[in-house]
Amino acid sequence: MSIVEDIGAQVRATADDLPLGQLARALERFGLAAERLRWVRQESANPMGVPELSSALEHAESAGYALRVAQEQLTAYLTAIGLAADDSSAPRAAPERRPAHDAPRTTSPATTAPQPATAAAPRWWAERVAELTGGGKLTGQPDEAIADSGELLRRVVHEVRAGNRERLRAELGRAHADVGLGLAALTPPLLRELAGELLGHPPRAEDLPRLHRQLDSRTHDLLPGLPAPVLDTLLARVCRMPPPRRNDTEQPHAADPAVTAGVLAGILLDRLGRELPPPAERERRTDDARARDAAADDRRQATAARDQRTDAEWERRAAAVGQQAATAQRRAAAARRGGPSPSEHRAGATGIGRPASRRDTDG
Repeated sequence: MSIVEDIGAQVRATADDLPLGQLARALERFGLAAERLRWVRQESANPMGVPELSSALEHAESAGYALRVAQEQLTAYLTAIGLAADDSSAPRAAPERRPAHDAPRTTSPATTAPQPATAAAPRWWAERVAELTGGGKLTGQPDEAIADSGELLRRVVHEVRAGNRERLRAELGRAHADVGLGLAALTPPLLRELAGELLGHPPRAEDLPRLHRQLDSRTHDLLPGLPAPVLDTLLARVCRMPPPRRNDTEQPHAADPAVTAGVLAGILLDRLGRELPPPAERERRTDDARARDAAADDRRQATAARDQRTDAEWERRAAAVGQQAATAQRRAAAARRGGPSPSEHRAGATGIGRPASRRDTDG
């Protein structure tokens, strides 16, 4: 076995060991649990783990995206080194150009011998951005000036407020894939804060239709290629609701939630007439929002515990009243029969054989 074939076998074994099946079953169970708790959260003051379940589902979906991308890239690597899926040499015909990952930003390109000029493979992030924004394909290398997700969010918000879809596509497409995906982790606290300011109170389940009415139209104007379930899921999470159920064939692309979250932040800031707060201010507000949510959870739990204690006290009182009523009914029944009640009978029996007092004897 040659070195290339040995490497190919190891890569194929690694791809086969990726836990995609286990993750799919976990997502299915998460979906069933979320469906069962969907209405419980609306009717009960006790959150009963719904926020934690939504967070776990989001992390599992992100892991699924990463695993699928890894599997695709491993397959592309096997094709690139000349190995087909059955360990035989791949045909020498020109392979189809697949979307490529961005090169690491921390390493400088190695100096190699000149190679024949070939067309650069499309970047998967830029390719998906072009599909979402309804424009042509984006070419070129990532812009190193977009160093982090905060800088990308600032540019996205600027273009959303300007209503310039072409510039929005260009700014998103020039970002590194890891910077773009970081929008999905950066924006949730900001979206909840802005939605609460728009509504006048923290978003709740009953606010979901109102948010759809106010945000759907402009979001699809800027992202005409966006699948509807992506926006539904994001707004449901803003309202602390489990995401809607979807079929396995409707799994969104890894870039969809990140791009949509950045665009939603720009739309909300524009509607409120606000500027994007600086990073330090966003971190402080995020910490404040988490503290408020924790305090609200503590209050809900304290209220639930107090209600349980009150219910227990009323049940105890009701049991005591019921016992007294049963005793009174027994006495009334005994009186109607013309005899003493059972308690009076026992009291008379205890008086038999009691010695007479001096007063009884004298009198």
